[in-house]
Amino acid sequence: MTSSNKATTRTSGFRTEVAALACLAAAALGVPLAIAAQATTEPDQVAPFMRVKLAHSQDVLEGLAVEDFDLIDRGAQQLSLTSEDASWQVLQTEDYARMSADFRRSCDRLREAARAKNLDGAALAWMEVTMKCVQCHKYIRDRDDDAAAH
Repeated sequence: MTSSNKATTRTSGFRTEVAALACLAAAALGVPLAIAAQATTEPDQVAPFMRVKLAHSQDVLEGLAVEDFDLIDRGAQQLSLTSEDASWQVLQTEDYARMSADFRRSCDRLREAARAKNLDGAALAWMEVTMKCVQCHKYIRDRDDDAAAH
């Protein structure tokens, strides 16, 4: 049995818990509806795109939980690739572009740790990726709040 199959077998009951945790994270990091006024993508395209991003995040979290480095690597790669998609570009500012580049670098560090089979390094890199998400979502909400105040 391959490592991936072992991980899948060990985690069949664990998937529900991972999904529940990921849903809580999505609620905490949700994109406010009011960003639609500043978005470069259609408002109805942001939520489905964020669901795809969440699915890749779930892969990373599951990979960390069961020590499946291939799953961590694939999830991090997909997250990085999504950050280059047009649907990601909800704002056209220098700060947002910098945050996106920082996010990709964090995903790269996560992939490097996964390839080195360094679970502690991957967990730390995942925290960094998550912090990049939180910071960016806060930036978007703050801009939205500032725009609503004026």
